Parts: sequence; structure tokens; C-alpha cells
Amino acid sequence: MNFSQARRSKGWIVLLATALGLSLGAYSFISNARANHVYTLTCGIIDYKPSVFFQTCADGGIAVGEMQWESWSEDGARGEGTYAINDCSPDCATGKLSTTAVTVVLTGSNPLDEVRGKRVLNRISITTVDKKPLPLNSSNTDSWVLE
Repeated sequence: MNFSQARRSKGWIVLLATALGLSLGAYSFISNARANHVYTLTCGIIDYKPSVFFQTCADGGIAVGEMQWESWSEDGARGEGTYAINDCSPDCATGKLSTTAVTVVLTGSNPLDEVRGKRVLNRISITTVDKKPLPLNSSNTDSWVLE
């Protein structure tokens, strides 16, 4: 059988249709995933599921790190991490770092704000896992806008 005969056979048509279908399916999946991808901000950097957030980007005195994400979507994100704060006593360079486990929730406006063409969750809320106050704080919760 030569190429001319093979390309007219049903097997060739099925193979071609399968390859075309898989290609279009993969393209649709990737395009949809990119269109629905949601990010967040940390110190001006657009990021997907970052491992750390800083409340004070200039000195890093308050942060949430060691993030383990449970969920992530345009409706918000949820995970657990470690809250850390520097008491800056006698100064920030030699201050004591205090930590506690926290639950982290990220939210955004509706519709989500766009930063440099990417949709972002731009508000963080934290709550201590043990319900005790955050270190150097009288509340077990805190929140701030992510920039």
C-alpha cells in the first residue's frame, strides 16, 4: 500500500481526527486555565500560591510564611502558615522573633482587581489556630491589603 492509498483509508481518517481532537482539546484546556488563573500580590510581586506574605515590605517585621494552601480559586484562597513578628527591642536588627500558627484567607473585590493584566486576590485575613492572641497583639485576628 502506498501513501496515496493509505491516506484514503478509514484508519488514516480516524488517526487524523483523533490527533486533531486531542490538539483542540489541549488548546481549549490550556486557554481556559490561563483565563481562569488567579494570582495574589506580595510586596508588589504578582505571585501564584506564594509561600510568604509581608505586612511591612520595607523591613519584613511582620510576615506570614511556610504557607500550605488548601484551596485556591477566584472566590478566594485558604491555607495555613506561620505568623512571625519582630519585637524590634532594642532595635529591629537584634529584636526577638515571635511566631504562631495561623489560618490564612485571601479574598478580592468582585470582580477581581487586575494588576498588570492579571486578576488578583488582594486582601489577607489571618486567625490564630489556637484562638489565642497573636504575639504582641490583643486580638487573635489581623488583616491587611496586599500590595
